[in-house]
Amino acid sequence: MPRLNKRKWHELDLLCRSGAGIAAIAPMACRLLREFVGADAGALFWMDETGLPEGFFHEDSPASARDLFVNEFERLFLGPEELNVAALAHMKGSDAGHLLAPPASYYRSNTFNLLVRASGHRHALDLRIDHQGRPRVIVLLFRTGAYPFDEENLATLRLASAPLRRALSGNGRAAQWEPTPLKGHALVDASGQTLLMMSEAAQQILQKTNSVGQDIQLEGPITTPPRFMRHLCSDIAAGREARGFVAIPDGRLVITPEQLHTPVGGRSAILMTMQIERPRNLRLVERLLDLALSPKQRGIMLEAALGHARSEVAARTGTGTEAMKKHLGAIYQATGAHSWDAMARLLD
Repeated sequence: MPRLNKRKWHELDLLCRSGAGIAAIAPMACRLLREFVGADAGALFWMDETGLPEGFFHEDSPASARDLFVNEFERLFLGPEELNVAALAHMKGSDAGHLLAPPASYYRSNTFNLLVRASGHRHALDLRIDHQGRPRVIVLLFRTGAYPFDEENLATLRLASAPLRRALSGNGRAAQWEPTPLKGHALVDASGQTLLMMSEAAQQILQKTNSVGQDIQLEGPITTPPRFMRHLCSDIAAGREARGFVAIPDGRLVITPEQLHTPVGGRSAILMTMQIERPRNLRLVERLLDLALSPKQRGIMLEAALGHARSEVAARTGTGTEAMKKHLGAIYQATGAHSWDAMARLLD
């Protein structure tokens, strides 16, 4: 059986219980999974309703490889010889370990030569997370050296299935979002087909998203509006309320379109304001980990900080009345809080 680092597994459990969503926790989850298994790098992909990648976080892939993946996926990486996230999403049988001993064709594929080897990797380990009857997450871990992954590494990675599935149950709907200073603007024509202007900050923001199939160039200047801007322009033209949200590593991108009034006969345009928001939930987890509390006590405190009443927290954490009193006594002593409400506010 794999040896476990209980503190790191507890950190992963808290992240997955936070309600922040799978994309927001991807960078931290990748770091932890890499450390659990002893890998050199990690990647996490979230899938759309058809089982194709919608977005991802990769710890160390070069921009050139990421650019190919997000803009040329269907052309270069779908095919019978390609063993990648799309193929793994639809594999029958086992949910993990297909890359422990891949077929010889894998080493001749675009996936290996343009993505895996281009990132300096040789060996890979995979895990698929299904939720509500469809593939939702693919985890990939990589090694660069001569030592391939083994069955013990696979057993360790499989332990992450339950917490990652828990992160999907809310998938960001329970997150409490906080704006970051990262804000940019783009100006597009009314159809959303032509990019008229884009600020440097907007380009930097878009190139952080790692969104697949959105026509966002990750190398060089962005010259066309992303697809989500075109959809927002269609909503405006149809008289619908328009505001966009894109799941990205560490948070979400919020896109707010505004129709601009132009002089008579002038060219109408839409101003797209983009801002990255980060879940307050993750900030709470980071602060919780610095407190000298047990895993159960941290879980209680996180639920309280997210706004749940004492009776709700007892039910959500499976804590009886007497046990709750003991845990609260320990929390109050460790933190200096003297009431439920004070404890709930302590992490802000």
